[in-house]
Amino acid sequence: METRMPIGQRIARFIETRYVHRAHPHYLPELAGFGVILILAVWPMLSLVATALERMR
Repeated sequence: METRMPIGQRIARFIETRYVHRAHPHYLPELAGFGVILILAVWPMLSLVATALERMR
């Protein structure tokens, strides 16, 4: 049996049911985890630069 619904309306309904009504995730824990990883990655590099500058004096 063929549907009489236009393809544009079918696509819009698919996008609406697939993406619009999903639960919105909480980004704060993910952002905090990324910040911790970034600090742990950058801190040793900054420490090495500070040590090298201190030895140049």
